[in-house]
Amino acid sequence: MPYYPKSQIKENLFTPGGQFQIISSQKEYIGYYWVTSQNKYYTGRNPQDVPSVPLQLIPVVPDPKVSLLTYAEGNKTYKDLKKDNITKTLHLPYYQKPFPTAEDYQKGRIQRFFAKKINENLYIEINKTVYDKLYKKDAGYAHSLYLIFNLTWLISGNKSKVKSTNQEITSLIEREYKIEGLKNYLNFNYLEFYNQDS
Repeated sequence: MPYYPKSQIKENLFTPGGQFQIISSQKEYIGYYWVTSQNKYYTGRNPQDVPSVPLQLIPVVPDPKVSLLTYAEGNKTYKDLKKDNITKTLHLPYYQKPFPTAEDYQKGRIQRFFAKKINENLYIEINKTVYDKLYKKDAGYAHSLYLIFNLTWLISGNKSKVKSTNQEITSLIEREYKIEGLKNYLNFNYLEFYNQDS
């Protein structure tokens, strides 16, 4: 293991699962980890916590059965449907958990992106790419079915301040968009991704 100066690493981070896998075995990793300024992840609390095994982010592959919507356009009779292919397939937003980097922890915040079904109290966290497609009303996405929003989420600093700020931000979003259930979707966990050593 090469030597890393303290300024080039972030130590004592913890993952509850669903985030990393061990590169050599492709098995999910749960426990402490540390990260370099080049976003290389390793098991253990720090480089001295051996063996320090390389990790990688678990790739998120959207399920095409879930992330696509096919429907018929226009007012066609059954006879017309048999003659013409008038179906259209649109992409639906899919779940993407954010993974803060060492740089994010230095900044003390990340941007989180969400989509909520217009006619249902169903939320899903998405990535910026999908958010941008929905925001720009991309013709390939079912943008008319979702309300989208983003929020700035604190991940380091004074623990009580981080918790209260994230709670207030969540309440503000609910008030601003006249929605409810976001706090419940987040499991009232206002310290998610928090690192007290930042």
